[in-house]
Amino acid sequence: MAQLSAVPGDLSKLTTLVHSNDLEETREIISHAYSPYQLDCLGDSREFSAWYAESGFPGITVSGLSYGSPRLDAETLIKPQPLDSYLLVCEVIHGRVTVTSPGREVCCVGPGETYVLDPYRSFQVHWSPGARMMTVRLARETVERAAADALGLDDPVRARFALGGAISPQAALTWAGISAAVRREVLGEGIAGTNPLVSTHLTQTTAALLVQTQRLITNGVDPQRTGIVSHAAVRRVMALVEERAEQPHTLTDLAAAARVSPRALQEAFRRHLDTTPLGYLREVRLKRAHQDLVAAGRDGSATVSDVAYRWGFSNLGRFAAYYRERYGHPPSKTLSV
Repeated sequence: MAQLSAVPGDLSKLTTLVHSNDLEETREIISHAYSPYQLDCLGDSREFSAWYAESGFPGITVSGLSYGSPRLDAETLIKPQPLDSYLLVCEVIHGRVTVTSPGREVCCVGPGETYVLDPYRSFQVHWSPGARMMTVRLARETVERAAADALGLDDPVRARFALGGAISPQAALTWAGISAAVRREVLGEGIAGTNPLVSTHLTQTTAALLVQTQRLITNGVDPQRTGIVSHAAVRRVMALVEERAEQPHTLTDLAAAARVSPRALQEAFRRHLDTTPLGYLREVRLKRAHQDLVAAGRDGSATVSDVAYRWGFSNLGRFAAYYRERYGHPPSKTLSV
């Protein structure tokens, strides 16, 4: 399993919700924060201790959690109920944990390694003394919308994840990058907590990279994932351009509307339409300009420059070159016919 990050950030900056040697107090508080769960100290109960803290911004919660002490012998076993409404991406910082999904998988995870707990899985986690981890929490709906986008589907899909970590060392590095960005926003008190546009974009990007980098399982759907966003994002941009071709779109604007990164949108357009998003926008605008020039040729309602500016062509020479390449003659000829 590939390591993701060696520097988790200063988790002491999170808001501490429990720091206790009491099993019942810990169970009550963490059950409320996550989901109801069974908590057992495997050894001398006097050696039990727990720490849990969290902070975040709208869409993402970052948590820190540890059980026991590396100087003592007591291990800890937790058996939560399925998470139901959210997913957890868990990264071990110190010690080791063994994650077991009954009847399915067993995964031993060490420092710098991650695993994903989806909303549907039953599981238990065996903590070595003093083990500590950081988690990133995302809403189920956010991830399942991102999974549908990755699979080219219009409706959200029931997304499951294998326990084995990222799909490749390169994917692990990509996830490490977005995880570090999220930590910086939370632990460094970035602007995502007060800027809805930033928090929404970062949440959607995190969900998209989760389904592209981790081992996604879907029932009844063959993902055939290639790392390239599928045609659902292309359809969104095509619809936007057809409806509002006259507006000053940028690649960043179009990617935000498609809920993917600009690079992923570029790759998707090349794959499915053999063009770029801005190339498609230009073709739509040229078609609309041609229609207006034909109409203006009949009633004299506009000039070439009027039509060019109306459809976002601020450089008349460039507009004429595009138009000649597309229609085989200059725009002035269409106007004069």
